[in-house]
Amino acid sequence: MKAQFVCRVFIFSFVLFGRVYAQLPEEEERLKKEIIAPKVIDFSKILEKKTFTREDFELWKRQKEMKLQERLTAVEALEHAVDPDQYIVGAGDVFSFNIWGAMEMKYPIIVNPEGKLVVPSVGEIDVDGKTLAEVQNLVVERAEPFYKNSKVTLTLEALRFFRVHVVGEVLFPGTYVAQATDRISELIAEAGGTTEWAWKQQIALRHTNGNVEYFDLAAFEQEGVLERQFLVNGGDIIFVPPIALGNELVKVEGDRENSGTYQILSGENVLDFLQRIRALNKNTALSKITVVRMGRDTKSGKEMEKLVKPFLNSDSNFVSFFLRKGDRIILPSNYVYVKGAVRVPGAYPYIVNLRARDYAGMAGGDYRSGDIQGVKVYHMWSKKVEKGPDVLVEPGDVVHLNPTFNERLGNYIQILPVITSLILAAKAAGFLGD
Repeated sequence: MKAQFVCRVFIFSFVLFGRVYAQLPEEEERLKKEIIAPKVIDFSKILEKKTFTREDFELWKRQKEMKLQERLTAVEALEHAVDPDQYIVGAGDVFSFNIWGAMEMKYPIIVNPEGKLVVPSVGEIDVDGKTLAEVQNLVVERAEPFYKNSKVTLTLEALRFFRVHVVGEVLFPGTYVAQATDRISELIAEAGGTTEWAWKQQIALRHTNGNVEYFDLAAFEQEGVLERQFLVNGGDIIFVPPIALGNELVKVEGDRENSGTYQILSGENVLDFLQRIRALNKNTALSKITVVRMGRDTKSGKEMEKLVKPFLNSDSNFVSFFLRKGDRIILPSNYVYVKGAVRVPGAYPYIVNLRARDYAGMAGGDYRSGDIQGVKVYHMWSKKVEKGPDVLVEPGDVVHLNPTFNERLGNYIQILPVITSLILAAKAAGFLGD
């Protein structure tokens, strides 16, 4: 019994010691498996991302109210002159009723909350929902009999303000003040922009009459397409739908800014997709972009992953390489990942011509806390492992700094009290003799 307990204590101590110091054999194998597509690291602790608290929300509301006051008192900034055949008149529009002749007069009139204009000598005219051209013709037609020796005109002097509802995948869904010359994209921007789960190609503009129009925000952002950049009206609802999980989805990995799940369009090739999600820049190494696709092995007949580099062989290959549901697109990372005996492990921006010692130093590693001569670099794309402080680091590489022998010995000394306590407890319980 005593020998059996001593044996258990010894085994427990050995396992505890092994867990503290089990170093690179298992770590190397794991990193080699992940070297093709390293998982995205949690940056929240490094970046200390702040959560949106109630105080932040109240501050945002006050800022929003101030901006609204500024907007209501500022002169409208228009893209071009108002089109009388397109502009829809509503409650709050300010007009000028003009009489030209021997005695010229100018009367400011406003569309009342009932949607009517009270025209001098004419009375009430219902104008809500009519175009500006229709209202001008109607007022002139009704007023001419009362001003036979004069010419009458109606001029739009100031645009009304109304409320529009922006809901769905936006940062701050809610009700916003707009004008009839505002476009969908402006209201979405005012609502904080879209979230990462927004399906930008199918944004719906729901009118109060039941009609629904669809807007492609991605096409506007990338190409400035205004053909279907609809203007809003009072009571409209702008709905930004989420990505439908049952649809054609792909995953983007490797690059921190663009990693995530995306919906693909029908017949969309890899280049068009990457341009649409803005994942390419002038420094992107196209030859290193990899698509991981499930396919059936011709020999075994089993489903297995196949790696394709669409930009590697020819300039025309990527044009005919169409994405499929379930594809994983691995982009070259703009970061280097530092691990091991460093104060702040994590991701660091890639800088040309920096070496392993440089990244270890950035992460707080030094000659006292880590074995700088034994630092290892796991190259993401070549799958090779190099050792030494002067190894040139490339984007996506993992730099691993081992603890020094003194640090390992110090950690071992720290667990000795645990082992001693176990032995003393066993002795007190009578498992061990004097």
